[in-house]
Order: sequence, then structure tokens, then C-alpha cells
Amino acid sequence: MADPREALVYGTADPLYFETPGRLADEATCFALATGEVPTGWRRSVKGLWANLTPDHAPPVEQGWKIHLSATPHTADATLERAAALCTARGVPFKFLRSSQALLLMGNKNMPRGSSGKFVTVYPAGEAGLEQVLGELVAALDGLPGPYILSDLRIGRGPVHVRYGAFIALQCPDENGIPVPALRDPSGRLVPDVRAPVFHLPEWVPLPPVLEPHAAARREARDDSFPYLVREPLHFSNAGGIYRAEHSTTGQQVVLREARPFSGLDGARADAVERLHNEYRALMTLQGLDCVPRLYGMRTVWEHHFLIEEYIEGPTLLESVIGRMPLPGRDTSEAAFRAYAGWVATVTDSLAAALSAFHARGVCFRDVHPRNIIVRPDDSVVLVDFEYATDVDARDLARVGAAGFTAPAGATGVEADQYGLWATWLFMLTMLTEMIDLDPGKAALLEATARERFRLPATEGPRRPVISGSAAAPGATGAPEDLFDRMPFDWPAVRDQLVAGIHARATPERTDRLFPAHWSVFDTGGHTLAHGAAGVLLALHRAGAAVPTEYVDWLADSALRARPQQGYGLYDGLHGTAAVLDELGRHEEALDVLARARTVGDPLRAGLHGGQAGVALNLCHFAHRTGDATLLDEAVRTAERLDTLVRTGARDGLRLPATAGLLEGLSGAALLQLRLHRITGEQRYLTAARTALHWDLGHCVTLPDGTVWAKYGHRHLPYLDTGSAGIALVAREYLAHADDPALSAFTACAPAVCTSELVREPGLFGGRAGLIAVLGLLGDPDQDDRVLAPIRRLSWHAVRRQDGLVFPGAGLTRLSTDLATGSAGVLLALHTALEGKGRLDALLPVGTG
Repeated sequence: MADPREALVYGTADPLYFETPGRLADEATCFALATGEVPTGWRRSVKGLWANLTPDHAPPVEQGWKIHLSATPHTADATLERAAALCTARGVPFKFLRSSQALLLMGNKNMPRGSSGKFVTVYPAGEAGLEQVLGELVAALDGLPGPYILSDLRIGRGPVHVRYGAFIALQCPDENGIPVPALRDPSGRLVPDVRAPVFHLPEWVPLPPVLEPHAAARREARDDSFPYLVREPLHFSNAGGIYRAEHSTTGQQVVLREARPFSGLDGARADAVERLHNEYRALMTLQGLDCVPRLYGMRTVWEHHFLIEEYIEGPTLLESVIGRMPLPGRDTSEAAFRAYAGWVATVTDSLAAALSAFHARGVCFRDVHPRNIIVRPDDSVVLVDFEYATDVDARDLARVGAAGFTAPAGATGVEADQYGLWATWLFMLTMLTEMIDLDPGKAALLEATARERFRLPATEGPRRPVISGSAAAPGATGAPEDLFDRMPFDWPAVRDQLVAGIHARATPERTDRLFPAHWSVFDTGGHTLAHGAAGVLLALHRAGAAVPTEYVDWLADSALRARPQQGYGLYDGLHGTAAVLDELGRHEEALDVLARARTVGDPLRAGLHGGQAGVALNLCHFAHRTGDATLLDEAVRTAERLDTLVRTGARDGLRLPATAGLLEGLSGAALLQLRLHRITGEQRYLTAARTALHWDLGHCVTLPDGTVWAKYGHRHLPYLDTGSAGIALVAREYLAHADDPALSAFTACAPAVCTSELVREPGLFGGRAGLIAVLGLLGDPDQDDRVLAPIRRLSWHAVRRQDGLVFPGAGLTRLSTDLATGSAGVLLALHTALEGKGRLDALLPVGTG
């Protein structure tokens, strides 16, 4: 699964869509070496945010010791100039972030902290080259500051760091079967290149003598005078950590808020230390209020700064909302809704009083959101994280805050707090406030929905402040409710608007992606079913819309360019693309893509999404299409491995899934067994399907209201990919062949989990669209209202543009057209529910019957 922190990287270049960082509009801040004349005998290439300079005819090197140089915004020019002069004189390849804007982005406090801080990477030749270049760089950069790169060994106290790692892009599956960066071990086998926020040395690599003194200094770096013992990390960011600690002699519990120098940069170029001291000043002003933590002081340990404050018992407001909101599986009576609304009013009043108390002392908080609010047992609130606090009379403030809670540009500090209060109140009732950033018109819709849902009068709750000069989101044209509220429901009109919205966003001139999608589209080749072009074209074709030849050409070309190792399975790799090309009539190209997919061997996962079950189902499909019995034989061997895995827990490196569900659990393996049963008529496959389904059922839990949910860590999920709804679809397929009381009871109660009023995301795999598809497949045609009610609620997420409808993807921060999270998934789900005639094949990319 893609790291959600990467949403920040891919959410910077465009306010509406996830974009490759290479499209960041940073021309005005590019370093001269990134755009100017290249030294004689050198060549330059740009990939993403990085500019690479390589001597002509330099031999490629896979891996070794590399040198990383960090920099601050103020020292970047000097650091690059000195490093480039040394490297070009020595003929040593290097790369660097192409602009000061890119440096600020990669140093942002929400970036992955292990690699953050890297500005220049130098690739010396072997240990001899390392020793020579390292010494010269340390001398050349003496006195220049830079952030500490956590994944590296720091050389002295300056900006120079080293790490053993890959020089070129290699990939291999990790222990969960996910493609990750790789190194080659002495046997020639690719193994994961560990990039944790701590210096890590592969077990076969000795530490060069030149690095021994620095490794020893790192081991000995400690400050015994610091009297606090860390007991639990509460949060990590690139700015530093937040820890629960206790005093070593008194046992007093405190919170330590850490700030790393020159790290955690923000838009104003302030680093974590500057913001921590701002927080200290604000808390000093507010001491004595019961809505802020007591302050115990500031300390500097080694280079890191620590603010020491009171530890507040209680969950964050986000945790409280998730735990209290009346949802299916809990008490959803009218009394429960009234009680929850009463609790929201109590918390809102407490929050409003806290903000008023701040303002009375001349302080504006400016970062109100549920993660920054702790709820005490008596439902009073304490606010934490004052790093953006300002004086009430401050003007021309930068726009800061969390997505969905940030006041429009131009807001004063008081207005920002008023907006945060209103957005937090609305979030407690809907959990959908991010939608307002994409479409300001959603504010009125969500507030009206919340008031109707919780029976709130117009006078209840805070007012949304009117901010002068604030503008609508780019391209917003109005509410889509009329499309979803028409009586009777006008499916053709909605379909046409969805199709139009997808076509309007096609970019066939690009090679990295054809349609806006989840950010992982840039790592998987742009062609895949889940996030790439294959899924979008499948949805268009299934819904009866035109699929231009230009799109199909793009898909075929992208698949033939892609590295098979980027994804191994049906939804994340070339297998799914081959199936879609075949469905679109490009049979020869489909077989070529299938052949390429099979060159990387079997994935390590078991499921339908990126595992062996999905691959084997695809092989069954092509065996049927081509008559090639060897493909069916391979699918049979896979089914046997999966059955052994289910029964014994281990087989040939395969791992049992961490959860249950159609795409991620073992229901996909059951679907494969059912497919082989239909092909061969053999009873053993039916038995294997039942065993796999019961494994998934064993990872479900029945809640007090009788609904059944799949366990995923501490959460209970209903969704198509990871959840009980997807399992029910395969259980129904099994029941068409044999009776099973447990599966019958499970399938009968499955629709209830699909009817929740509140669903966080609209997508097919993990949102409302997938639940709608399940309702349509499992439901009674005479109970159309049961399907239409959640369909109408899609208007909460739908964003209407002049060129059609589009939906937000993962996290609700950017629009997406992909199958897994965006418009294509909504299109396929509605087609399945309204036209699929109860056939699971309408939803899946390969036949199961």
C-alpha cells in the first residue's frame, strides 16, 4: 500500500489532482546548474525534483557508499556550488534538488522523515573514492549548517552524511509482496534496501575504516543530564517526535515536544526549532488557563530542542468522534443520535470558550482541528500544538492548517479560529469537511445534511465566518445534488456526466498517466487496473461509453514500456492490463503483455488485488480465450498452493493475508477455487473455496446490532477490498453450488453494513461506491430504495464541473478518475448495481463463471 505521507509530495504541483513532483511550477526558484549550461564532458538529466549530472561515458554502478549533503534554504546555493565544483573536478556523478522550492517541499514537516534533508547526493567510486571525496567535501562545506539526515551516518556536525544504498532504481518484493527499492546481496539476489529513519548497514557490508570514528561518536552521543525517560512515542514527523515521558526521579508524567534544527520547514521557511519557540511563547502567555497544558520549560539535548509540558489524559477529538459517532454496528436509535448531538454541542461550547480565552489574552491559535484537541473525561477540551499561534493583531498571515479546517486566504487570526471552530463542529457531524476545499459549495450541503441528520435547528452550532476576498476552488461550478435527487433516479444522465468528466480529464499526450488518479499511479507505470488507464477504460467499456482508439493505444504502449517488477498482480500489475486489452479487442497485444507479466514469477501475496489468486484467475481467463492448457495447469497449481496455505498457514514463501476481504483477504482465493470447480466439476475445488471463505469469516466480528464486519487491526471494515461486503459476494457464489448455514447467515446480513449513512470516501475499493455495487449484486430488485438511498448520498462527494462530474480520491484532498478511488470506480459500481443483473462478472475484470 502506498505511503499516505506521499500525498504531500504528489499534492503540491496541482491544487485539484495528484501530480508528479516533476511538474512543480518552480521555474523561478531553480538553481542555475539545473537549467543553465552543462559542464563540458557532462550530461544532465532531470527526474522528478532531481537534476542528475553524470560524466560522459561513466560506467553504471548499481550500489555502494553514497554521500548525502543537507542544506538550509539560506545555504543551499553555497552548498551546491562548492559540491558541484568538487565533483566536476573529480569526475564524480552527483544529483541535487533542482530548486529552492523543491528543497522546501522535501524538508516539510510532514514528509517521510527517514530521507528528509537530502539536498545533494554524491556517488563516489568505491571505498577509495569515498575516503577521498568525503574528506574534501567536509573541508569544503565546513561551517555550513544543514539538517541531520536520520537514515544516514553523520560526518562530524556539518551537512555531510553517508549511507550504503542503491545508485540506480532496482526493485524487489518486500516481506508483504509489495515492490520496494532493492540492493543486490553477494549471491546476486535482490533484497530490500532498508530506508528507515535510523542508520542501517546491510549485514554483508563492512564499515569502512574512514567511517569508524563517526560511527563511534554516534554511539556515544548522549546527554545524561536530561532527567526525562521516554516511555512512549505519540507522534513522529520530520520536525521531530512527540513523546510521553516521565521524570527519572519524581516519576511525573510529561509530554516532550521535540524540534530538530533546520528540519520541518514550512511555507515561510521557518524550521521546527523556530516554531517550537513560538509555541513556548504562546503557552507562556496562556498559562493558568485550564484549556492549555501546563508548561514545565525548554531544554536542548545534543542538537534537539524539547518543550516540556503537562501530559493530558484523554483521547484526541478525532479519536473521540470515531469512537462515539452512531454508525452501523452500534446503537443507531433516535436516542443515540440525540445523545451524540448533545455531546457535540458540549465539546463545541468548550472549544469556543477556549478560543475566546486565548483571544482575551491576545493569542490566536490558527490551527484548530480534531487532532489538536484533547477531550478530558468531563468533555472539556485542551488544545495542543501552538506552533502557528500569533498575536490577535497580526496581519498578512500565511494560510496554515489541516486539510478541511484551513480558513480561506486573507483570514485574520481570529477569523481563522472562528472558521476552525465551525469546521470542527461540522466534522464531528459529517467527517467530510475536506470536501469544502475541493468545492466550497459543499459547505452549505454538508451543514444542511448534518442538521437534518441530527435534527438540529438553524440556531444550533457556530456560524461559518464570512472572509472577505476568499475565492471558490478552481473550476467549481455548482452543486450536483439535482442529478442525484431526481425522481425517479436518472441513471443515464448521471452516467453521461461521469463519462464526460472522465473524458475531459484525459491526457493522452502524457506518458506517465492517462487520467488523474491516486498518487501511486506514478509508481506503477500508469497502466494498471487499480489506479491506471486499464481500470478507467474497463469502466467506460462496461458502462457502454465510447473508448477512443487513442486511449487503447496509450494503454498498450504504456504496458509495453512498464517494468514487470513494478507490480505483480491483477490490479497492481500487467495481468489486469492484459485482461482489459483483451476485452477491448486488442488480443495480440494482450498476449504480449501477459507474457511480460509472467516473466517476474509468482507474487508473494495470496489475494485478488496483487496476489496469486488474481494472477491465476487471469490465467483461467486466457486459457479459455486461447485454449492453452498450460495456462490452466498453472492456475491449478496456484489453487493447490493457496489451499495448502489456508489449511497449514505456510507454502512456498506465500503469506497469509493480514485481513479478510475480496481483494486483500482469502475470498479471492475462494473465487479462484470456484472458477476451477466450474471448469472441471471437481468437488475438491468447492471444498477449498469453502475453507478459504471460512478463513475470512474467522476474521470477522458480529457487532451488537447483528451486522458483521471484517477486523483490520483495531478497526471494523465493511468495504469491497478489505471488509465484509466483498466476502459476501464470494459467499453468494459458493451458495449457488452448495449449502452452508454459516455462509448463508453471513450473506443474509451483509446488505445491512452497506447502507451506512456516513461513508468517508466515495470510491469503489474502500468507499460508498463499492458498497453500492454489493447492494446491487446481493439485493432484491423489488427493493430499489435500499440501493437508491446510498446512490443519492453520492452527491455529498460529487463535484460538478462544466465538463462533467468528478469525485475525490483517497483522503478527499484531490480529485481522481481511477477505478479504485475515483470516478471510474463510481461509474462501474453504478453500472453493476443498476445494470449488472446480479452478476459478479459485471464488477470484476475477469470472468468468474
